[in-house]
Amino acid sequence: MIINTQLKSRIAGLLITLRFLSALVFLSDPIIVTASPLQQEEGPVYIVQQEDTLSSIAMRFGVSLEDIQTANNLPDPNAIQINQRLVIPGLEGISGLLTSEILSYGTSLTDLTRAYSIGREDLVTLNHLISPSEAIAGMKFIVAVSEDKAELSPFTTVSKGETSLEKAIQTGVSLWQILENNQLEASWDMLPGEALYRELQEDAENNILFNTIAIIVVNPLPTVQGETLEIIVTTDEAAEISGLFGDKPLRFFTEDEKNYYSFTGVHAMSDVGPLPLQITIANADGSTQTYEQMVLIASGNYGNDALFLVDDIYVDPETIAEEDEIINNVLTQYTSERYWDGQFQYPIDEPCINGYFGQRRNYNDGALYYYHTGIDFEVCAPNLNIYAPAAGKVVLTEEMVVRGNAILIDHGWGVYSGYWHLSEFNVQVGDFVQPGDLLGIIGNTGRSLGPHLHFEIDIGGIPVNPETWLNQVFP
Repeated sequence: MIINTQLKSRIAGLLITLRFLSALVFLSDPIIVTASPLQQEEGPVYIVQQEDTLSSIAMRFGVSLEDIQTANNLPDPNAIQINQRLVIPGLEGISGLLTSEILSYGTSLTDLTRAYSIGREDLVTLNHLISPSEAIAGMKFIVAVSEDKAELSPFTTVSKGETSLEKAIQTGVSLWQILENNQLEASWDMLPGEALYRELQEDAENNILFNTIAIIVVNPLPTVQGETLEIIVTTDEAAEISGLFGDKPLRFFTEDEKNYYSFTGVHAMSDVGPLPLQITIANADGSTQTYEQMVLIASGNYGNDALFLVDDIYVDPETIAEEDEIINNVLTQYTSERYWDGQFQYPIDEPCINGYFGQRRNYNDGALYYYHTGIDFEVCAPNLNIYAPAAGKVVLTEEMVVRGNAILIDHGWGVYSGYWHLSEFNVQVGDFVQPGDLLGIIGNTGRSLGPHLHFEIDIGGIPVNPETWLNQVFP
């Protein structure tokens, strides 16, 4: 009887336990469904940035203003705040944090999908791409980033005939990781020259984007009308670097046969849109690699100056052409040595600017329509001194019709500085100047409406924004 009593007690306990577990099974679905909306945001999330409006966000993602308001319970469309998280509706199958990425030179859409672990179809949907195979450097792409997964970085490139299995053995990264991280279907599903990605290692160099070189850097991206396009190519060994930007040849210079620099001017009135940038590397062993990608040129957003009324001689086409030829014959010469070091200094004591680079100018009501090729400094300092902004060689001191008394300084590598409308010179051709050396005195000669210094920077014969060189270090 004792045994039967104990058995009955155990059976009763088991029945109670089974009933309790059954209750949990029946209750589990309602509990999960009820809690989920309170713990997770439905759909991809965008974090509000400065100058964003709800209308601009809706336009960016191709959804209606009303749908964003409804998804985020926003009664007032003007009541959004910086860093506020907004769910973006209508993007089925896409999750994560929506952010913008400027495509760098050498990066493809495949690189974006691998770096952010995003599907190509999602990338096409987010960016309304018509031609998903076209990756324009400088273009802003929207990507969805997983908040709980690390961004991947390139660690090697694929050589012709290589398989992912060979790469796994060569790099010590597991084959599974290579296939998974790079969205590869099989070990042979790779193209020569493409980068493979993995989670960034603390001791790894994150700059292997091309086969035989460490890195190509193109700045700024997008490049801008009237600005300086700087290209830096870093190689493992001495090489000959050449290139084309559109139809304009690029010249590269080096001081250590490792880092190669090219500076080119983007015309202030150039067309806005993509332009091909081609870079060719000729190695010492006779092999060559050529990289080509479209680079986006953005608007400089230059305005219009007031109407300028001057004597007819200053807008005479023949006079202007003769003077431009003299100047261009100097500006298109390249010195292989770099004379300047560090940031350019202001050429006057107190920089008061009353004429900005790139502004469209109308002379004599249509007799000449052009743009301002430099910046104008009015007289604010207690003196009229003009100083050298950087080291260089004086290559022109001449009395001219339009530019008045003019000076040109060669700073090397195709970079020149110009000074117009002087009253007198303090240097002559052949002089080598250092930063702060006195060049001359501010005047009112040539096509000038009052005493001022016109200061400009020219690269390869193209004027570029001087303020960039006064506020940024090149290289």
